[in-house]
Amino acid sequence: MTTTGARRDAPSSQLGWDAAQMTEHPSWQIEIPGSIESDLDQLEAWAGSVDDPIQAFERRLLELPGVRALARQVAAQVDAGTGVAWLRGLPPTTPSDQVSLLYLAIGLELGDPEVTYGRLYDVVDHGDSYRDKPIPVSQTRESTGMHTDSSNKAVWPRVVGLACLQPSAEGGGSRLTSSVRAHAVLGERAPEHLETLYGDFIRDVVTPGSPRDPAAVRRNAFPVFQRALNPAGIALRFMRYWIEKGHERAEQPLTAQQHAALGALEDTLEDPAHTLRFRMEAGDLLFLDNTTVAHDRDAYSEDPSAPRHLQRLWIERPQPV
Repeated sequence: MTTTGARRDAPSSQLGWDAAQMTEHPSWQIEIPGSIESDLDQLEAWAGSVDDPIQAFERRLLELPGVRALARQVAAQVDAGTGVAWLRGLPPTTPSDQVSLLYLAIGLELGDPEVTYGRLYDVVDHGDSYRDKPIPVSQTRESTGMHTDSSNKAVWPRVVGLACLQPSAEGGGSRLTSSVRAHAVLGERAPEHLETLYGDFIRDVVTPGSPRDPAAVRRNAFPVFQRALNPAGIALRFMRYWIEKGHERAEQPLTAQQHAALGALEDTLEDPAHTLRFRMEAGDLLFLDNTTVAHDRDAYSEDPSAPRHLQRLWIERPQPV
């Protein structure tokens, strides 16, 4: 999908968005039409005939014209638009199992699921902190800073999906930023930092069952920015904490230059003018290009009787050519 090497070309105008542009031009917000109910009815009837619908469902198993139409709209945003598609409009009373199947059906139209954590991965708080043990941040209530998904060199989903089954009582809002804009800003203001970010950085290994000895962690090294076959020509892979922990575990301290480059990138990604903020409600679906959009969520608290519950889907989808 990518090749390494610095690139400072001007970004695609749509992919290099800021918060104001996304607010003024909400083409990335997709209304789920009421006609989707016929597809939901089909999915519900089929699900009642199998033991494990999430594992059994396959692309084009059923004739679902509404799903295919929504998937085309999502693909247009992911491949040639802003890299963001937020689907809204399902009635809040839609059963969670129907939301999950609709979400999976749209996702499968986009590509093949990456199943390291299962087809649909439950994003729920387990009561721990990723700073105390090597667990995915998705298993906590914490905010981590802008990042892309997967710190594993061998696992790089092009598209990340999220389905909201139950929002949090407080907090938990979504934050997105264009890594393409961040690349352009660094190219103008700090090209020396951008050059550093095209070099390899070690990441800690948090994938369940993977070896975590220093030698294994040292092998988990790859650039923060890479060249890519997408309209912007670049791709981001970044989560500062796992980089810092990776270098620590590998016994290869970050250089002062690397520290400065990571800080400059994080400051640029976190610029409030570049940060799009919104809150997903029950039934909302979100699909992101994991190479051109960085994301985070606000820390949250929840009602124990209705804990926050999202589902994540990683999708392998070719870059547009």
